[in-house]
Amino acid sequence: MKMCEMNPCIRPYERLEEFGAESLSDEELLAILVRSGTKGKSAKDIATEVLSQVNLRDGLNGLSSITLEELSALEGIGRVKAILIKACVEIGRRCAMQTSLMDKVQFVSSDVAKSFFAAKMTFLESEEVHVALLDAKKHLIAHDVVSKGGLSSISFISKELFRMAVRVNAAAMIVAHNHPSGDPTPSEEDVETTRDLVHCGLMIGIEVVDHIIVGRGLSISLQELGLLSPTYKKEKEEK
Repeated sequence: MKMCEMNPCIRPYERLEEFGAESLSDEELLAILVRSGTKGKSAKDIATEVLSQVNLRDGLNGLSSITLEELSALEGIGRVKAILIKACVEIGRRCAMQTSLMDKVQFVSSDVAKSFFAAKMTFLESEEVHVALLDAKKHLIAHDVVSKGGLSSISFISKELFRMAVRVNAAAMIVAHNHPSGDPTPSEEDVETTRDLVHCGLMIGIEVVDHIIVGRGLSISLQELGLLSPTYKKEKEEK
């Protein structure tokens, strides 16, 4: 059945007008972008098939990780529709980032930190280390990318982190890195790195508030896990 042949009460366009965009399913939202179907398939059918692809198992979020070429090759999509979809995904990403970077962001909890970094790091294809530099009341001063390639050089990362903090007169910082595999479970290296950073911060007088690990759809706070203590290794051995 073509979209135009559907009962108006179940057509995505009419449903959005009457009930608002938030009432539509992922398939219905994508069908509006697809617009037209192919022989034997409606736009909604095509949208459902796109979201059922193995590479898109994350739902609409998966549209960020599929390439323009891969999207164009899907039946019923093609070059123009693929460009439109990717443009809409990027608009959504930038809106999320702009919201996170509001000047009045205050890191009052680990949940705020997890949301902040997830908006920037969830779909990175390689490991990066980011930092949020904060004032004494935990308001955001600046956000920077410290390194690309992970935590392989802690001595460099530590020096660069605190150099950035001193430069903007930050009183505290929250460090984050991503696991491109999607699993945010902290490794021993992650815990040891955090311990070293907290120890350096105590000596310098800059608090390391948290270390966030961003996965695919889930982020973990080492502070929430009780792994932020600079004496964590000793405490673990004693147990």
